[in-house]
Amino acid sequence: MLNRLIIILLIILVVLGLGLLAMELIDPVKQYANDPTTSPELVDITTEVPETPKPNPSISPIKSPNPTVVPTPEPTAEPVEILISFAGDVTIGTDETFTYTNSFPDRYERVGRDDSYFFKGVKHLFENDDLTLVNLETTFTTSKKKADKRYRFKAEPSMVNILTEGSVEMVNISNNHIYDYLDIGFQETLQTLEQADIQYSGEGHIAYYEAKGITIASIGYIAWNTEIQDSLEKDIAEARDNADLVIVSFHWGEESSNYPISVQMDLGRFCIDQGVDIVVGHHPHVMQGIDKYKGKYIVYSLANFCFGGHGNPKDKDTFIFQGRFTFQNGELINNEGIVYACSVSSQSNINDYQPTLLKGEDREKVINRILEYSTKLKYGITSEDVIFSE
Repeated sequence: MLNRLIIILLIILVVLGLGLLAMELIDPVKQYANDPTTSPELVDITTEVPETPKPNPSISPIKSPNPTVVPTPEPTAEPVEILISFAGDVTIGTDETFTYTNSFPDRYERVGRDDSYFFKGVKHLFENDDLTLVNLETTFTTSKKKADKRYRFKAEPSMVNILTEGSVEMVNISNNHIYDYLDIGFQETLQTLEQADIQYSGEGHIAYYEAKGITIASIGYIAWNTEIQDSLEKDIAEARDNADLVIVSFHWGEESSNYPISVQMDLGRFCIDQGVDIVVGHHPHVMQGIDKYKGKYIVYSLANFCFGGHGNPKDKDTFIFQGRFTFQNGELINNEGIVYACSVSSQSNINDYQPTLLKGEDREKVINRILEYSTKLKYGITSEDVIFSE
């Protein structure tokens, strides 16, 4: 009986042991609660997830290195050449008291009122340039009211076609004959020029002309003294603000003198100092020398050209001065002077009012005279400073 009880107790203990073992296998979390490191695959879901650290503004962020950006250079524009022709006193018509044979009006009638006759000998130069500028020493008017002076020049308004036929695009009007027929004649002259599409500069008017994308400004003044400097400086500043190239044309100096006076030299250099690109002059009716000051030309007197003021002037020598200006990207990079030796007439014994290019000894004489007069100047040109062309 006792043995039987012992066997039953052993069976009960075995059953209880197996039950406890089964419970441990079913609850693994409880199994490893006392030693969580024994199971790296289990995560305690009650553990807080650490926050993402915030950036410290005192610490500069590490930047990825960027390659150096090299700007693409702008293409260099091709050079642009501007060729401007300058000539002296052009007196279309004459004083109405000059009724002698071979006066300008008489010659005009004898050639059949051919407007192309007068500039025929030089037109090829004026046609092939970009601008031609002359001193217009006359009026285009039908007015009978005239100034109280010795010589008063006028022409029929229709004779403005002589200029257009000669390929003259611009004139200077600041001179001592533009008011020969008072303000009425002056206003009619301006109206005639405008109708012919000829630009004019002077008497307070700055002319602007465009060629090949370059804007040219032309200023004109009568300059008997240097008192005009303040007004001149303002006009130059205005022109410089609105143009790429600035011309100043002066009516100045002493008649029949081959050398400039101090007023001419002072004003010419003043203009260059103010930024003018070329200065040209007229009034003496004869040639004067040429300065090259700070690399720019001052042509003191271009002499007569197509001049109806005299039927047979003693000194017929004259010249055309051309300025060749080279621009690149809108900047003036080079400046050259070209001289063409001329006579006011195609005939030596009379004035036929037809300016003509000279050749041979006559040409050499004019060149030598220009160089001789220039050597007397402080900044006078030599044969290396200009091109003497045929």
